[in-house]
Amino acid sequence: MPTDNTSNVTAALLGPLMRGDAHRPRVTTYSGGFRTELSTASLANWSAKVAGLLLDELGCRPGDLVHVGVGAGWQTAPILLGSWWAGLTVTDLDLPEAAASFVSDGADPSIGAADEVFVVSGHPLGAPSQQIAAHQRDFTTAVLPQADRFAPRGPADAGAVLTSAGRVPVDDLLAAARGVALHPGARLASILPWFLPHGVAGTLLAALAADGSLVHSDSTGQTLIDQAVAERATVTAGFDVTGLARLG
Repeated sequence: MPTDNTSNVTAALLGPLMRGDAHRPRVTTYSGGFRTELSTASLANWSAKVAGLLLDELGCRPGDLVHVGVGAGWQTAPILLGSWWAGLTVTDLDLPEAAASFVSDGADPSIGAADEVFVVSGHPLGAPSQQIAAHQRDFTTAVLPQADRFAPRGPADAGAVLTSAGRVPVDDLLAAARGVALHPGARLASILPWFLPHGVAGTLLAALAADGSLVHSDSTGQTLIDQAVAERATVTAGFDVTGLARLG
């Protein structure tokens, strides 16, 4: 179970939530018309599996780089949270010194300069990818055997995020998430991309920091609005719904 450790992004945000109702929805995604939802417990379990994969199987050490080259999605959330839980630094830069790289299903096989490259299917039920090059591994197959629980083993010294603009310390990323104007328990419906660091901090992490939940959708038009209403969203980001506040 996560602990309250402000030097670790995931422990700081998931720890308090796990002491509440573990069955509350935290991340809901709509992709290609399919809906997937993770409760607090499910999000923590998947994040623990990612952390275990990185530390126990790959032998990563706190502070190592992990390249996350996948966009918003239900599998991306635990990849990010699991990496931070393990004390690693997440980057959107495809660097050969990264300990691992997570890439989208169908992406150019040349993407992923790390020695370990995992293809993330994005399937709503987590089905394995069917497009695996010889130097790649399927994310689902690799992560499912890992343990559902994880205990942080020390903070990262190098920061939570690395982009072309530089490093973002753990405390700064947490401050950005907690600084978003979400009321406690907010249900945020968003179409904003999860770019690092602010796109993730302002949506996924902000919802967790507010003891709330995130609904991310790739839909448009009336379908998007209908989804937000059906999900009982209380605030939106990137689009308008009559009667609901909009971030920014």
